[in-house]
Amino acid sequence: SIQPLKESGIDFARHAAEGVEVARFGELVMMSGLVLCDDVKWVSFHSGYDFGYLIKILTCQTLPSDEAGFFDLLKTYFPVLYDVKLLMQCVDGLHGGLQRVAEDLKVERIGPMHQAGSDSLLTNATFFRLADVAFHGVDNIDDKYCGEIYGLGAHAHRTQKYNQQPSAATNPSDSLKYNIDGNHVSVNGVNMRLASLNGDDHGDL
Repeated sequence: SIQPLKESGIDFARHAAEGVEVARFGELVMMSGLVLCDDVKWVSFHSGYDFGYLIKILTCQTLPSDEAGFFDLLKTYFPVLYDVKLLMQCVDGLHGGLQRVAEDLKVERIGPMHQAGSDSLLTNATFFRLADVAFHGVDNIDDKYCGEIYGLGAHAHRTQKYNQQPSAATNPSDSLKYNIDGNHVSVNGVNMRLASLNGDDHGDL
């Protein structure tokens, strides 16, 4: 239903009358430098449909009939992307949608839900907080999560490959138990302080 979107303030009639034409939007994105570039890193949440729409707009064609073809285009247009819904599987106890995960990680939303700006900002802030909790920083995120989308490909279900309990010597961040109390978090029994997202420099992503 689009009713929740209307209640969040999205004016569909105005979008139809004054919005950017789909083809023109695709042209602008292609010229923006945001796609086809390894230096641009995309952060998303359960984003199969999002990237599906974007690929369809960018290619001006219907989507491939199989997942292999879809992932080939995904890697071409969006070489580096991360799906928070997939990454959160690394932390026992995290589940639900974006708002629920953000609240569990003590990430504050700015602006109304279901608005592009607010949802994007919350996704980005949640990603950085999750990277700190599960991987001890963005630079330590395992390469196997790059370019993968929750619910598609190997992650259509939680396969044994990503659900098994590896030894701490090989990848200690794949299975973590956490407890958050204010600005402190206990991960597998180790206490750490969570830095505030306000004013902290996480670097460019």
